[in-house]
Amino acid sequence: MQIAYCLNTSTIRNCGLNVQEKIKVTAQAGYQGIEIWVSEIEDYLKKGGTLPKLKALLDQYAITMPNLIAFPQWAHPDTTIRAKALEEAKYVFEMAKALDSTYVAAPPMGITEMVDLPLEDIAGYYKDLMKAVQDTGVTPLLEFWGHSKKLGSLKEAIQVMKLVGESEVVLLVDVFHAAKTKGSFELLAELKGSQLGLLHVNDYPYADDIKKLGDSQRVYPGDGVAPLKQIFDTLKKIGYNGMFSLELFNEEYEKSGAENVAKTGLEKMKQIFE
Repeated sequence: MQIAYCLNTSTIRNCGLNVQEKIKVTAQAGYQGIEIWVSEIEDYLKKGGTLPKLKALLDQYAITMPNLIAFPQWAHPDTTIRAKALEEAKYVFEMAKALDSTYVAAPPMGITEMVDLPLEDIAGYYKDLMKAVQDTGVTPLLEFWGHSKKLGSLKEAIQVMKLVGESEVVLLVDVFHAAKTKGSFELLAELKGSQLGLLHVNDYPYADDIKKLGDSQRVYPGDGVAPLKQIFDTLKKIGYNGMFSLELFNEEYEKSGAENVAKTGLEKMKQIFE
């Protein structure tokens, strides 16, 4: 199993850096990949940047972009909202194509409180998303959020995957989100490695009710109670070959500076996965 590491820019988002500086920090810390948020790229473009120049910068630092972070409301049951979301998705996926990104995240944006939304409907909307962006050659990554009342667990994501067609759907799994539903880590063993496009790596402190923990309470891998070695063993068994991407939102860490956060996070991932 060849291991490659990635930095999600959420991990250093409050360090005062522009997207070019974030790419430089990522490369100098020793990562092979970076996940950038669409909002960061749009800020860059507004200030005179271009996608070809940004792609050239990624190439200069030998950094790949496995996934672009975006939030079109592709699963919203309102026809007007969903139509607008699919247009937004086309724009975002074209951006990802220009940057040679393999995937664009497709989380349950806009439906987190819709407990009665049928998974069959979500699967149908996901098919519409896939059809809308198929000409870009970039694949959506079906993502679940642990705080969402619908599409809030790996179990539900797998159900949607089966409803759409297992061979067509690739999942994004986040350790923190998976921990919010019992059994999610065991369910990883039911996947084929090819059905998992990316792993968001993080850890979390012990809590009587993990659902009460927020994103800002994520900690460095190995500093919490997540069963990361168990997860890694499972990923090896199923043949996962995607990146291990550090995604934190810890403002206390960021006070030490982007370079320190990036290096510390990579060191701690290597201690677990190597």
